[in-house]
Amino acid sequence: MSDVKRPWIPGSRRARLTAIGAAAMLVGGFAVSPVAFGDAAPGKYPAAEIHRPSPMPDRIILTPTTTPASSQRVTWRAEATPEWAQAEILEAPAALGQVVPAAGTVSVVKATSTKSVNTSLGYASTYHTVEFVGLKPGTRYTYRVGDGTNWSAWTDFTTATADAQPFSFIYYGDAQNYLDTALPRVFRQAFADRPQAKVIVNAGDLIDSANSEEQWGQWYQAGGFIDSQINNISIPGNHEYSGSALSQFWTPQFPYPDNGPAGWPAELAKTAYTVDYQGVRFIGLNTNVQGIPDVMAAQTAWLEGLLKNNPNKWTVVTFHHPVYSTAEGRDNPVIRAQWGPLFEKYGVDLVLQGHDHTYGRGSVTSSRQSVTVHDSTVYAVSVSGGKMYDVDGSVWTDNAADIMSKAEDKQLYQLIDVTGDSIRYEARYANGQHHDGVVIRKNAAGERTVNELRTPENTVGEQVKVNKTIVEAKGKVKVDAFGYDPGEEVTVYLRNSKDGAGKKGVFIGYRKADELGRIEYSFALPPSAKKNTTHVVYLDSENQQITSPVITVTK
Repeated sequence: MSDVKRPWIPGSRRARLTAIGAAAMLVGGFAVSPVAFGDAAPGKYPAAEIHRPSPMPDRIILTPTTTPASSQRVTWRAEATPEWAQAEILEAPAALGQVVPAAGTVSVVKATSTKSVNTSLGYASTYHTVEFVGLKPGTRYTYRVGDGTNWSAWTDFTTATADAQPFSFIYYGDAQNYLDTALPRVFRQAFADRPQAKVIVNAGDLIDSANSEEQWGQWYQAGGFIDSQINNISIPGNHEYSGSALSQFWTPQFPYPDNGPAGWPAELAKTAYTVDYQGVRFIGLNTNVQGIPDVMAAQTAWLEGLLKNNPNKWTVVTFHHPVYSTAEGRDNPVIRAQWGPLFEKYGVDLVLQGHDHTYGRGSVTSSRQSVTVHDSTVYAVSVSGGKMYDVDGSVWTDNAADIMSKAEDKQLYQLIDVTGDSIRYEARYANGQHHDGVVIRKNAAGERTVNELRTPENTVGEQVKVNKTIVEAKGKVKVDAFGYDPGEEVTVYLRNSKDGAGKKGVFIGYRKADELGRIEYSFALPPSAKKNTTHVVYLDSENQQITSPVITVTK
């Protein structure tokens, strides 16, 4: 499979644009040749100048601690020495500027680490990290970073609540390419759609070349101020590696919790880690070690421990190489064999992945309950940047998984809204248009349903299960159906199969959907269902009009 980038302008289109540029332009009533603007085109501004650091802080990013309700890490880049790198923080005031904070309300926090990276552009980029501790849960704070003289703008963040509370987060697949052109609009649109998001999940390949100062600068510029107020959970993809070496930028930029697999080599620290946030256990894994058996085994054992002893209702796992690949010619059997059974056994809710520069989402086939409902883990693969591959769902189907939605040549972002009883997942294109989504519902017993977001097409047709399709007259039929809102009232009818779809049939009874959107109903065939006739069960509700397979009545 080729990794060659697709050109932005096809040849024929480029030729047309060249012809247009060469033609005279009419400006203010005069024909003007392009020569009038100068014979030499402007030179490209050097990357070393665009991304050169200064005493003014930039590349400001929040990364979570293991106690996000009471602490917060902030990292930034600036030309500052360790003794001067610092931050100021206070509970978010109603005003600043001419309104001076009251004495004693602003705390000064010294940087806990300062690390310099010798860059490919001929200078060093120095990163500083502070950790704010002793914070109040669910509280909005205002902070700035600098050296005591040169400061960033004041920026706000809100600590996690101490217990499970609703929140939203954003998930991106590979950014990697076109970081300064195609990617920024994705980040901006996602933030416009969820400005109160508390977490951003990046499933690897944030950049294309692991140690490129220019590309890391472009990635930060694409996100702008967003990263300075929303926690970032990222894991390394293959492009965060140069050969077998992790990017020298990774640890200075992303001081993640050092709570990964026991006994891992030091160079893998902070590439696999876990954070509990408001009722969700986030687990980040490093799939770049899948070819190193002992290292992979240690990670798998650590993963199972986190899944087995999990006090949170919801679990989200993110890594780079997918369990079920969506690009032609790609497959990761080691990951599927070692982690797939654990995700299903322990009820992981979302597995968020990248690598394949396409989009795919689905669940294992054995968990399918109806046309639109599964009851197991949701696997997603996505891409946010402008590099694209052709989509191929054969790895899914060859390994007993249903790919419920797929896309190619699309830049996407995913919005995930967590509540006490549900997770709503939706993928949208760079232009903000809807692509697909599901609602995951889970009850206190740990049972769940994964419901496709409704469309006019998927709320009609044959979706009702019956326990048998050949029934004696006045015999009993058991009906199961899915995809309802909790508590939605469903009217049950038995309709002669010879009657048109416009007829509801004989009224049987009412049923309300349970907390997972399921109904189960048993009834005896009415006298009108005579020997040698055929019927369908018809379920009518506010959101669905669905039927069963044909039932044949015998003696």
